Amino acid sequence: MAQVPTNFFGIVVRRQRYKERDALVTILTKEYGFKTFLVRGTQTAKSKISGAVITFSYGDYLGVVKNDGLSYLNSASNIKQFDEIVQDIELNAYATFLFDLYHEAFVDDPVPDSWYRMLFKALLYIENGYDAQIIVNIMQMKLLSAFGVAPNMDSCVVGGETEGVFDFSVLLGGIICSKHFDEDIHRLHIPKRIIYFLRLFSKIDLSQVGRIEIKENNKDLIQHAIDAIYLGTVGYYPKSKTFIDKMKRVRF
Repeated sequence: MAQVPTNFFGIVVRRQRYKERDALVTILTKEYGFKTFLVRGTQTAKSKISGAVITFSYGDYLGVVKNDGLSYLNSASNIKQFDEIVQDIELNAYATFLFDLYHEAFVDDPVPDSWYRMLFKALLYIENGYDAQIIVNIMQMKLLSAFGVAPNMDSCVVGGETEGVFDFSVLLGGIICSKHFDEDIHRLHIPKRIIYFLRLFSKIDLSQVGRIEIKENNKDLIQHAIDAIYLGTVGYYPKSKTFIDKMKRVRF
């Protein structure tokens, strides 16, 4: 029995050619999570839908959404695009990495509305000139809870201290004060100012991001710290992170 087409809002995450005339398009839908659609005729000059399924486009779509296998896209309306992200390879890389983190965190489940809105807001901030690395770092700290490994950033995981000098312990799952540094000889040994930013990122709302000013060397230390946290708790990174790392090495 044929399924009835349904309307949904979505952001185009990925597009790849399929056979001669068609495309496979992955869309992060608001209602159903990540879905891959067969879109027919995208490679033809007369295609009316090809421009609506370019990566980093978003809007209202109509199609048959299946639980298993390929879904089918029929039409689109009210389509807009994150133009700056499309045109800038660095912004493109960070946005792709963010999509991949979401895919890993929520797998095949629908993305909760609050998380979907947060992602869209993050993309808007990147599109409008805010520091892409800082936006993504903030999202990374917040996404740890979606991965089920949210660290304790409020108080020392050993003694509960809320003031003093802190470090981060991957082993113990959060910040650790100087009184208890001996509890984890493999703590990250990161400077006080970096701990401050990690704690800030885990709590701050994206609407406050414009107030943050961070020096380049601090940004590198923040990224190294978050990398260590992810590798020690989540256990892996999407492949798109490798491209960002290579891009930064070439730049510097």
